[in-house]
Amino acid sequence: MAALSVTMACLTSVSVIKSPESQYASTTRLCSTAPILPSIQPRRTLYLSGLLVDLLNAQNHSRFAFAQASSSRKIPTMPTMASVGVGHEVVEPVTNIKFSKSTNAPGASKELVLAGAGVREKKIAFLKVKVYAVGLYVDPGAISSLEAWKSKGTSELEKDESFFKALIDIPVEKSLRIVLARDIEGAQFWGALGEALAPRLKAAGAGAAGEQALNSFGDVFKNRPLKDKTVIFLTWTQPSTLHISITPEGRSPSAPDASIDSVALLSSLYDVYLGKDPVSPSAKASIVKGIFSVA
Repeated sequence: MAALSVTMACLTSVSVIKSPESQYASTTRLCSTAPILPSIQPRRTLYLSGLLVDLLNAQNHSRFAFAQASSSRKIPTMPTMASVGVGHEVVEPVTNIKFSKSTNAPGASKELVLAGAGVREKKIAFLKVKVYAVGLYVDPGAISSLEAWKSKGTSELEKDESFFKALIDIPVEKSLRIVLARDIEGAQFWGALGEALAPRLKAAGAGAAGEQALNSFGDVFKNRPLKDKTVIFLTWTQPSTLHISITPEGRSPSAPDASIDSVALLSSLYDVYLGKDPVSPSAKASIVKGIFSVA
């Protein structure tokens, strides 16, 4: 009778724990407040072991399901810079400044096509500072005058100064489009450009006329602050006119701000970018790769 009373007392105080997927789902666990019968303890141990296995299996199943869902879910990605405006624009990679593949340069009589673009950097102490991006636009008709070089490879053309001399001298309309990558004073911009132009004009024997043209060119930029993303067009129309246009960001260029007649100045200006010691080697290299695609 004593044993029967203990058994009944224990059974009335048990709590039932069920595991949905376990083979031990119907097994009961005795509460800690009642005496534990020796004959029940092995089943309790077996139940706990089974429950632990089931919990681990359920956890692994959840992880596997989450991994499957993650791998199958399409996560939206931001477009890369190179993909922006594909077919209409080219992005200069150092400054991320965009160049349309064709443009109506102020002073030009027809639409010009982009041959290539690069960055102009200035070394200050041990740092290279991005000053502006520059692109060359040409009349597609220029290509017929370069047929003699069309079969040459890029690396060979980069070393062929006669090719660049021919490109400069081709009697077609062309334009340099400069987009500033930082705020700069007009006097600073002109200081660097004038420094590159002066020895070239002297070597060309431009004399007093060349010096006067150089001074007139510089006057356009002096006392004129140039903000980041300002667009400057330096357009060559035949036979010898340089049209200068300076437009703040967000505005469309219209008529030139100034025009100077000097073939020596123009040849020297384009030699600054296409000659033996270019101020933007990356632009020159890009032009070599793209010039035969403009037609």
